[in-house]
Amino acid sequence: MTINGLLDAASVLDDQASGREADRARILSGALALDTLCREGTTDRDILDAAAGLQLLAAGGSLDLDESGRVRAARLAAAVRTAAGQPRNAAPAPPTRS
Repeated sequence: MTINGLLDAASVLDDQASGREADRARILSGALALDTLCREGTTDRDILDAAAGLQLLAAGGSLDLDESGRVRAARLAAAVRTAAGQPRNAAPAPPTRS
């Protein structure tokens, strides 16, 4: 698991929270990082929920979020940033160009 992967996961969740479509590479990177964190034994409910959401996106699914779902995605992004060692209220990472 890498810090960058967790930050990618937080970025994807930020995109979901704002109604934007997330970058596919970030989805895959973030899903892998969260899956690794879960396999290492995390029991944090927010991390488990974030991992489930990104796993669905990585498999080609979508999260059709209403307003409360977008608020939850923002809270999950903050929890993932905390797991990455970043402040909960850190600014979202800027998109990377491939």
